[in-house]
Amino acid sequence: MIVQLFPRLDRLAVDALLSARADDAVRPEPVVDADSFPVETRYAASGGSPIRLDVLIDIRAGLEEIAAGCGFPDRGSAADRAQFDERASAFLAQRNELKGGEALRDDVWAFLACVVLPDLVAWRFVDRPAERFHGGVRNTFQRLWMRGHILDRGPASDARWELLGALTEDALVQITERPSIGNDARLSQALAEGWLRASKILGRSAMEDAMREAVIRLRLRNQVQLLSELDDQELEDAVNAFFAQSSVAIDPESRSGTELLQSRSLYRAGVEVTT
Repeated sequence: MIVQLFPRLDRLAVDALLSARADDAVRPEPVVDADSFPVETRYAASGGSPIRLDVLIDIRAGLEEIAAGCGFPDRGSAADRAQFDERASAFLAQRNELKGGEALRDDVWAFLACVVLPDLVAWRFVDRPAERFHGGVRNTFQRLWMRGHILDRGPASDARWELLGALTEDALVQITERPSIGNDARLSQALAEGWLRASKILGRSAMEDAMREAVIRLRLRNQVQLLSELDDQELEDAVNAFFAQSSVAIDPESRSGTELLQSRSLYRAGVEVTT
């Protein structure tokens, strides 16, 4: 099987493009014609063949269709844009061309954002911050691919993509923007599943603080014990404990008696939630 190599743009090239567009009031136009790619465009020197243009066109068409269903080209609501993120994450995670090492490269996503999909970036983030075009965990589409990749429950699941829609933006950022978590798909998914369980007990409004505390505990614990090496039940119990120990979970004044009883009965991590 021949590896399909995506075009790449380094940080200097991205900065040059953004500088040239700085005064443009209209959304930037996408480019899917190789003859019109920026002169700074590069491919890997070896290891495969340049990706076919029809693949780039197909990726763009799929994402544009999703965006159109969420209000594009009109601005739409915050809920529309959240729905776009959810659906685009699942779409990108299922693209065979993005299942290899090319999808791990920041400069590949920089090219896609700056050249193939710049109008969608400008629609999704109206202020057009540079970080949404540069490669990295805040790139408009790289972040969505990461979410879909690590939170996919698999094709056998009846609720394969539930985590993408269930978690808040804050929770997703907590997972994907921390390399010690986001680079470990099993740990990321365990934390996301723990968030979902905890939200049903503590309430979604309490989850921002609970998640931040749980992440701190998880990262500290992971320094002395590799959590992803635990078996499934041990990992679930450990994650449950991180949420059960949060100040939100143990504060009797912020929760009803029923909620306290639920947390004691549902958390199986061996950590008692005291009052």
